[in-house]
Amino acid sequence: MPRFLLFLVSVFLTFSPAAFAQVRSLSLDEAIELAMKQNKTIAVARLGVKKAESQVREAFGTALPTLNVSAGYNYNIQLPVFFFPNPQTGEVSPLRFGLTNTYNVTTQVQQLIFSSAAFTAISASKLYSDAAEAQLDAAVAEVVTETKKRYYQAVAATGYASVADASLTNILEVQRNITAFFAEGLVAEFDKIRADVAVANARPMVLQAKSGKYAAIAALQTYIGMNLADSISVSEGGFPALKETPQIDGSVAMAVNDNLDLRALRHQIDVSSRMVDLSRSDYYPTLAAFGQWQNQGQSESLSGWQSASSTVVGLNFSMNLFNGLRSNERVEQSQIDVLSAKERLNQLTELIHLQVRTLINQLESARERSLAQKSTVEQAQRGYEIARIRYREGTGSLLEINDAETSLAQAKLNAITALVDYHVTRADFERATGQVDRSYWRFVRKDGR
Repeated sequence: MPRFLLFLVSVFLTFSPAAFAQVRSLSLDEAIELAMKQNKTIAVARLGVKKAESQVREAFGTALPTLNVSAGYNYNIQLPVFFFPNPQTGEVSPLRFGLTNTYNVTTQVQQLIFSSAAFTAISASKLYSDAAEAQLDAAVAEVVTETKKRYYQAVAATGYASVADASLTNILEVQRNITAFFAEGLVAEFDKIRADVAVANARPMVLQAKSGKYAAIAALQTYIGMNLADSISVSEGGFPALKETPQIDGSVAMAVNDNLDLRALRHQIDVSSRMVDLSRSDYYPTLAAFGQWQNQGQSESLSGWQSASSTVVGLNFSMNLFNGLRSNERVEQSQIDVLSAKERLNQLTELIHLQVRTLINQLESARERSLAQKSTVEQAQRGYEIARIRYREGTGSLLEINDAETSLAQAKLNAITALVDYHVTRADFERATGQVDRSYWRFVRKDGR
C-alpha cells in the first residue's frame, strides 16, 4: 500500500467518530450468540422446523373425523318444471312443482377407516420433521464454525497489529538512543541515518497491520450481524489451549457417524423412501364411514314454512383401478429421488473421509509449529536484548540490532500464524467430525438439544 494511502487510513481511523466511541470487549461465546440470533441461514432453518411441526399436526388431522355444515336458500323466480308423459295418449305434459322459497341445511360427519395414503403421510411427516431438525443442526454447526474462524482471524489480526506496534516502539527507542549518541559524537552519522530509515520503514507496516485488524474485525461484525459503527475488541488471549492430535481412524469413524451434514442427508433419504410408499398408496383402497343429517323446507312466502328432515349413515369405498399409469410414474420418480440422495450421501462421505485426514495432518503441522515458535520467540527476545547490550558497550553494530529486532518481530508473527492456523483447522475438524460444542444449541432451541 502506498505511504500516502496508509497515511490517509491512519488519519481516518484516528479522527473518525468510531475512534471516540466506547470499545466493547467481545468474547467468542458472545460472538456466537449474536451470530445465532442474527444469521439468516439459521432463521430459515428454524422456520423449516416450524413448518415441519405444522405438517406433522396436519398429517395427524387426516385421521381425525371431519364435520361439515352447509346451508342454502333459493328464491324461485320460475318454479322448476318436470315433463310427464301421459300413459294413455303418449302426450308429454309440463308440470311445475315446489314453492317460491326453499332452503336446505346439511350436516355431514366422516371418519376415515382405512387409507394407506393418510397413514403413510403421518409417518412421513414425522420423518420430515426429523429432517428439518437435522438441517437446523447442520446450520448451527456451520455458523458456530464460521464464527469461530472469523473470531480467531480477528484475534490474529489484532496480534499482528500489536507486534507491529511493539516493533515500532523498539525501533523508536533505538533511534532515540542513537540520536543521543550521535549528538555526543559517540556514533557515526551512518548509524543515525540507518535508524531514521528503520523508523520510516516501520511506520507503514504499523498502519497496514492496523488496517488489517479493522478489516478482520469488520468481517467478524458483518457475519454475526453487528452494526459496523459499533467499536469492538477481541481478546488477544482468546485462543484455547492446544490439544493432542486425534487419531485418523477413530476420527474418520466419528465423522461418518456424527457429521451433521451426513446426518441431515440420511434423514432426507428416509423421507424420500417414505415418499415411495406414499406414491404406492394410490394402488390401495380407501374406506370411510359417514353420517348425514339434512333438513329442507319450502314456503310460498317467508312464513309458514313446510320442512322435513332426513338422516343417513353409510360407508364409502374407493379404489384406483387405472389412472393413465400416473401412479406408476410417480413411484418411479420417487425411487429415483432415493437413489439420487444415496449417491449424494456416498459422495459426501468420501469427501469427508478425505477432509478429516487432511485436517488431522494440518492440525499436527500447526500444533508442532506453534509449540516450536514459543521457544523461538523466547530466543529471539533474548537475542534482541543481547544485541542492544553489545551496541551500548561498543562491541556490536546497529545492523545486529536491526537484524535481531526483525527476527523477533518475525518470530512473534510466525507464532500467531501457527496458533490461528491450528484453531481455525480445529474448528473445521470439530465440524467435520460432528463434535461442535452442543452448549451452543441453547441459543436456537429452548430444550438446548
